[in-house]
Amino acid sequence: MTTNIFKKGIIAFSLLAGATSCDMLEEEFYNPDKVTDPKFELFFASSLQQSHLFRMEYGPTYHYLRGFTKMMGIGVNPVFTNVKQFNEPVKTWTGWSGEPFNWDIFRKTNVQFSKDINAMHLLYKNMSEEDKASNKIYILCSDVVKAYAFQRSTDLYDDIPYFQVGGAFQEQFYAAFDSQEAIYMDLLEKLGNTVKELDGFDFATSGQKTKFTSNDILNGGDLDKWIRFANSLRLRMAMRLCHVKPEVAKQIIKDVIADGRIVMETSQNIEFRERNKLNVYSELFYRGFDERGWDLIAPKFYIQDLFNYHDKPGDTVDPRLYVIFQPNRNGEYIGFPVTQVKSNTDAYLSQYYTPEQIDSIYKNDDAPIGAWDPSRLVTRYNRATFMNFDMDFPVIQAPEVLLLLAEAAVRWPGEFGSINPAEYLKQAIISSSEFYYKLNTTNTYNESTVPDLQHVPASARVKALDYDYLHKYVDFAATRFNSMSQLDKMNHLLHQKLIHYNILNPYEGFNEIRRLIKDNSGNLPITPMVNVYWCERFFYPSEEANNNAENFEAVKNKNNYTTPVWWSGRTTYSLNPNATVSLE
Repeated sequence: MTTNIFKKGIIAFSLLAGATSCDMLEEEFYNPDKVTDPKFELFFASSLQQSHLFRMEYGPTYHYLRGFTKMMGIGVNPVFTNVKQFNEPVKTWTGWSGEPFNWDIFRKTNVQFSKDINAMHLLYKNMSEEDKASNKIYILCSDVVKAYAFQRSTDLYDDIPYFQVGGAFQEQFYAAFDSQEAIYMDLLEKLGNTVKELDGFDFATSGQKTKFTSNDILNGGDLDKWIRFANSLRLRMAMRLCHVKPEVAKQIIKDVIADGRIVMETSQNIEFRERNKLNVYSELFYRGFDERGWDLIAPKFYIQDLFNYHDKPGDTVDPRLYVIFQPNRNGEYIGFPVTQVKSNTDAYLSQYYTPEQIDSIYKNDDAPIGAWDPSRLVTRYNRATFMNFDMDFPVIQAPEVLLLLAEAAVRWPGEFGSINPAEYLKQAIISSSEFYYKLNTTNTYNESTVPDLQHVPASARVKALDYDYLHKYVDFAATRFNSMSQLDKMNHLLHQKLIHYNILNPYEGFNEIRRLIKDNSGNLPITPMVNVYWCERFFYPSEEANNNAENFEAVKNKNNYTTPVWWSGRTTYSLNPNATVSLE
């Protein structure tokens, strides 16, 4: 790590940077007289509310919506599909949204996400045995937080500094890069041990339990949820090993299933809610969503192939369509084709629009007052759903866990006898529907509230989830799933993860796509936007080469867009076939 980054960590240690959302902690964070009186439990509370760890932050959101929507095919900007307007290669890691976005998670993980946890361990080391016993719970839960942060970072970058991170407090500023394999093995071992220790933990007094509950702004002091969080994270990481350490992966999955405490139901979801509404719009996900409306048009693949909406009587439509996307001004759900073959696009669009309207869509001229103009002709992500300022941001939720378990059973038939993949698919769709319908139906914000919510047409707001219809749909989905080949089933489960992750957790969507490339003989299991380079990994911050040159030497040959990460099981770059120009 660079000297400047680690010095920031030292300053943060002294200042207890960050504000808590719990009223009872507010005075501790904002009272200047408390700056030199660090309290162990406040480091824990601070570690939970670091920006962009458990809830999405404005800046990174803005940038990933500019880049990831194009690269992952989860959103369309019609301008890029018009060969007369744009016909150049797109490298999402360059330019305005490239470098700062690529560098952000690396920097945050090694400083912002881990500084409070590192400070906790230093304080803990010097405690009496009695104090260690009463504060052990903070260490255990912070280890889960640290694993979550470093799992995300190593998945994006491959080899990263890990074992030596946190040395700034001893003025050890330059950390070595560790292999992704070593990081994974260490994280998985520690998570397994943490689960065992949490399982046997008892608070010595009711006062200790009350203090922990007040500082646990993620799970509210619920230790069962912390165990489910850790086990579900173990499952996520185990599946990442499917190509490189399949036997290790299978054993971890069996252990997790045997334990039984994983996130399997909506009520068990690990989610984070921002309670401080003062700057909720300007600082979090919402502003990025608001400003990148141009990139958030619904892809045809999602509307028709995944949600089964064809605008025909008798269609059995995935009910999530109506809460993830909002209709155009005519009340239609028309997905936009991700292609520059104009004849095919126009033939499809002409079923719904006049030639003049099609031309206006290509040029974004159907939006005289901006990207979220309610009179637009395109179907977009649902503003009533994603602009709910009371959102419970997904950390690890039941749909992901259920879909991972379903894939494990499909990938290794007979290894996990209790799992019926089709039934787990049904449960995942039900839980995902519950999450998104709750976001939409509980959104009480409008033009007159604080914060105010503009440009939400009545058609974006839905009624309560119809469970009778939902069960009809999941039966249909299970029947369709059971008719697929093994590879098609795994790809379908991936697409279901992308439906649920979409723009709220693009990192995990990106990780899952890269993991399935090997199963697809090196081909992408998704369709990116036209002429967009696929990127195999994030780029390291430039200061690593400049200020940490000796350690950076070990990874500099990987600092490119073509070298797959270790757990991908690949050495060959995957090329986007959706191109009209050369991407070689």
